[in-house]
Amino acid sequence: MELHAAIEQLHDRCAIYTSAPAAARLLDLIDWTPTADLSQAVLLEPCAGEGAILLEAVRRLIRSFHSHGQTASLATLKPRIKSFELHAGAAATVRRFLRKLLIEENLGPHLADQLVLEWVAERDFLLEKPGRATHVAANPPYVRWKNLPPVLADIYREALPIMSTRGDLSVAFINRMQEWAEDGGSIAALTSDRWMFAQYGDAFVENTKSRGWTITVADERPSDPFLRTVGAYSAIVVLTQSDRSIHLTSSNRREKAQAIQRELLARHGSLFEAGCVVRVGPALGAGRTFILKPEQAAEVEDELIRPFLERRDLTGPVVETTRLRVVVPYDRHGTLIDPTQWPGFASWIEGYKEALSRRSHFREKGEYWRTIDAVPARWSEGPKLLMPELCNKPSVTLDRTSAIPTHSIYAIWPGEWPIEVLQRVLNGGLLEVTAKAEAPALKQGWMRFYKRFLLKTPLPKWSNLSSEDRSGLADDNCLQFDKTFERLFGFTPGATLVP
Repeated sequence: MELHAAIEQLHDRCAIYTSAPAAARLLDLIDWTPTADLSQAVLLEPCAGEGAILLEAVRRLIRSFHSHGQTASLATLKPRIKSFELHAGAAATVRRFLRKLLIEENLGPHLADQLVLEWVAERDFLLEKPGRATHVAANPPYVRWKNLPPVLADIYREALPIMSTRGDLSVAFINRMQEWAEDGGSIAALTSDRWMFAQYGDAFVENTKSRGWTITVADERPSDPFLRTVGAYSAIVVLTQSDRSIHLTSSNRREKAQAIQRELLARHGSLFEAGCVVRVGPALGAGRTFILKPEQAAEVEDELIRPFLERRDLTGPVVETTRLRVVVPYDRHGTLIDPTQWPGFASWIEGYKEALSRRSHFREKGEYWRTIDAVPARWSEGPKLLMPELCNKPSVTLDRTSAIPTHSIYAIWPGEWPIEVLQRVLNGGLLEVTAKAEAPALKQGWMRFYKRFLLKTPLPKWSNLSSEDRSGLADDNCLQFDKTFERLFGFTPGATLVP
């Protein structure tokens, strides 16, 4: 009963079905087409849902048989399709749709009934022993592991490799699909591409590549991929093995940007190697409890009050003042305070004790008054450059207020670089190179940055530059700056490197 409830809960969260154009695109990418000879091919659909991919695949299979003079019988058709659907209601629906399609394709009611039973298994694909498939097309469920029903999460973690049980569930599906397609098969999946860029996917991506798989984003943002509008970002990802090539009609913009990035990194090194430090703003927790307007901060000791910046505060090249304040339970040396030694803070935080005590991070520790992340002394040092995690044009803003930014903003301390010069150089196009080479593309031209992308931004050490180059980059004369920048990096500031 508990497992049944968990399956219902998972279905409610993940039942976002594929549109017909997206289903056709997936099948095209793996050459499951009516003109191909599919008489010995095997298609796997691991999460059939209500059948958009499966039905289109079957339609193409039958037409392939006709065009190649193959006999459509139980013996010839049965091995060609393997599909799974965990949810009983969805399985019943896709079987009904499939039977109707088969009869429309003149296969006869008896044969249709037999194929429906053989082709649609009401079972959990992740727990199946892998078989063999030459073609795999899927829209695997996208849900973070922390949001899985606990009973299912426990079962999956017991059965699946550790590298595929992090981040989100689609990684586990892709891993299992690879096992089915191990002998030269090809996979097309409509999924978030976040696992390709996020740290939790590193081990999985490296393992995939070490086994001879190539991962390609065929469509960075397919239009209308689902039957209904959703907030999640999607991509169509193709995985092939080295002995099987798939022709992709999508743009190779990322490959071009990566080539530029590799050349610049080889010539100059990275932002990390140049001595810059990158941190993301600390997570506070408890909504906006710790965030105050300036007039609300008087009751707490001044040393525990810091300026605070949100995404909407980064509107110009420089931040000189801040709208908000944040209460921080750490002194300026980064040491966690004892509230009994800070009566103003102790009185203020007492009013939020009930709400803060419910947070799972501190429920057992008795330190209800803490923020989720520590706030080390580095945050009192300045100035620094700030960049939002989400942006549609990558650029950094100079912060002179020593503010603590929200958790969705990255801070860059410049090391030996003069900070105004570093801002000018990064905004001249080096961040754009990193964005197009590394960052996942989102809807309407937006992109998502991670700390490790920023650290890979091409940048020479300031001390390695000639005095002429340092003077040129620091020169107020725009023509001199542009000339020096182009000599160092091979393009003019603000140029569109990869359209």
